[in-house]
Amino acid sequence: MKSATIKKQSQNLETETDKEELNHLWQRLDSKGLLQTYKADLSFRLPGKGSFLLIHRGEGKKAKVEITEFPIENPTAFIRIQSISEETLNQIRFHASLYSLRPDIGAVASFQPEWSSFLKTLDHPLPLVFDEQCRQLGAPVFPIPKRIDGTVETSSIVLGGANAFLDEDAVVVTSVTREKAIYNCELIEKCAKAYLLAHSTGSPIQTIPWWVRFIAKSRLIKDEKKASAAYARGERPTGFKAY
Repeated sequence: MKSATIKKQSQNLETETDKEELNHLWQRLDSKGLLQTYKADLSFRLPGKGSFLLIHRGEGKKAKVEITEFPIENPTAFIRIQSISEETLNQIRFHASLYSLRPDIGAVASFQPEWSSFLKTLDHPLPLVFDEQCRQLGAPVFPIPKRIDGTVETSSIVLGGANAFLDEDAVVVTSVTREKAIYNCELIEKCAKAYLLAHSTGSPIQTIPWWVRFIAKSRLIKDEKKASAAYARGERPTGFKAY
């Protein structure tokens, strides 16, 4: 009985630490102007618990920021459906389905940054034109396929190891760890701004050579396999560099 109490206290402390880290990285995104006043989400996988921690904010300057833990399997099963909007339920299912489909993912961000949000105006996906983009995001930025209930569909776009997608008005960024997800949010905004400005001139834009893309993607997949193995053991993966 005593050991069970100690274990529960330890889990509660871990959850509080995770909440503090989640809130800290949320503030980092906000301080860089990436969240603006639009609705946004950031979530972390909780290793060994089969759940994720989600911080969510609605539209507007006075929108309330909420942090809640949800199970990856059947995340809305124990929610009083009448007490929450269908849009929010869909967003919870969206995060949960990404963690279920991609065991390497440690964090998911859904937000509407100033430049990346304009990628939806292009008649083509954001191509791979930068070295860092190839190494960390892994693929051109396509719309993410979803079902009507918000869950992500099984597709090569998602399962191919990419870490950036478009989702209606939002941009979705993922990564193997919490810290790298934040860097990836900053990275896609830099790439989008540079590409959109170059594209607006009408001049030809060269993409990264195929062999460079191949090497970068191979390294990214290696990182993702390492992360998957760590999460399967109930551990938080380490040893990854920002860039």
